[in-house]
Amino acid sequence: MRDSSRTSTPAKQIQDEAGDAPKAGEVADPATTKATLRIVEGKLGKEVFLLGLPLVIAMALQATFNLVDMFIIGKLPNGTVALGALVICDLVAMVPTIIANGISNASAAIISRRAGEGDSRAVSRNTWQSLSMTAILSLAFGFIGVFFADDLTGGVFGAKGEVRVLASEYMAIIVGGGFTILLLLQVCAIMRALGDGRTPMFLLLGSNVANLFLSVAMVFGDGPYPEEFAFMKPFGDLLGFDAMGVAGAAWSTIYSRGVALAIGALVLTFNRGSLLHFYAKDLIPNRRAFNRILKIAWPNSAQFVLRIGVILFFMAIVTHKFTDEADPTTLTAFGICMRLDTLVLFMGMGWGAAASTFVGQNLGAGFARRATMSGWIAAGYNVAFMVLILVFYLGFAQEIIGVFDDTPTVIEVGREYLYVVGGTYAFLGVAVVLSQSLSGAGATMSSFAIDTVVLVGVVIPITLVMLAGFDLTRLETWIMIAVGNVLSAIAYVVWFKMGTWVEKQI
Repeated sequence: MRDSSRTSTPAKQIQDEAGDAPKAGEVADPATTKATLRIVEGKLGKEVFLLGLPLVIAMALQATFNLVDMFIIGKLPNGTVALGALVICDLVAMVPTIIANGISNASAAIISRRAGEGDSRAVSRNTWQSLSMTAILSLAFGFIGVFFADDLTGGVFGAKGEVRVLASEYMAIIVGGGFTILLLLQVCAIMRALGDGRTPMFLLLGSNVANLFLSVAMVFGDGPYPEEFAFMKPFGDLLGFDAMGVAGAAWSTIYSRGVALAIGALVLTFNRGSLLHFYAKDLIPNRRAFNRILKIAWPNSAQFVLRIGVILFFMAIVTHKFTDEADPTTLTAFGICMRLDTLVLFMGMGWGAAASTFVGQNLGAGFARRATMSGWIAAGYNVAFMVLILVFYLGFAQEIIGVFDDTPTVIEVGREYLYVVGGTYAFLGVAVVLSQSLSGAGATMSSFAIDTVVLVGVVIPITLVMLAGFDLTRLETWIMIAVGNVLSAIAYVVWFKMGTWVEKQI
């Protein structure tokens, strides 16, 4: 049954203001796809779950395979040096990824809104413009990666010796060929905005499985293989690669993402029964379309930078106050728990992506109350998942942490972190989903403002005061991270309930 509480701004007016009204000779397609009908008319709880679950699985697998990739590299004879090089490269590769993520979320908000309105022409125009923008971004960063990798690793980050050599080699490949990664991210965002959660899941699943096998074969090549991967030597011999070490991990990522990108692009281009159609002229960069996307994208990207900055802030405290050359256990435990937090965050982003699609399409169709309810329902699902993850983490803390480092003190510190910060995973889940719900409405500035006030205005200042005047302890450091999760959830709930964000026009 359709929701009778429509937004006050007619769809036609929104199209005109956004610059997507049909031009001469173009007719807006009033038809809606089955996916859109399910989103705007189906049973809300069921449909949010059916769209969200594949996205959650895809994001969880992505986080898991990232950990496996690090495990593979760590098994090299120079594993410690190789992992050090990887950390430097990840920091550089994070920059284009953050910008591309902002573009993905912004374009998904616009595309889902136009899909809810049933405007096929506008869906197509914004889809291909967003891909064009992502391609330009990836080529620009690819140029920097290929020709300035050594300058960045040695000159900017101060890497020396073998770390510099390995980091430069890895960066030139992973950033130089980063168009496969960034465009695949954008393709999946478009599919999700149109209500398709399964295809992105299969693309990412296939890509990650291929990456796993290719990574082992290309990293270790003709051998020797570590005991954990000895069973894969026949596969490596079959492919015939020489041992490439760290560079092999980079190439395997580019190849596997490239194949997934090609399949995804074909699905987008030739998918029948969709609101999306291919018009070659839509690939030509259009300043007005780019500006519309960037207006929504930059606060989203800034929000990611802010969150990463807060993580680095607490990492700096752990490094300087609780770590020394003789005892790095706290930093090691913190690093492991950050990876576990990433899995939690990624799963939350899966439910958030579903909420974003439902919010965008229902606002486009004029159903404000249904858009709001979809955010609450997705947040509820995520809370349930967060509770299950917390129970698993706490029940098997020693075994989970021990996979990465079985030192007793590392396990003890890691368990302490999980008991304190893990206890607020449900709050983190609410904040992540409601933040992405706001993004689905195009209200990215609201999310950025909330995070700025809570994290920069409250959490960091209090932590600095405790650090300077009250001899901040390790436990209190974990408590401040937990406080940030709780305050963020409260702030998002309050803002979301106010409901002014549903009036955002994009």
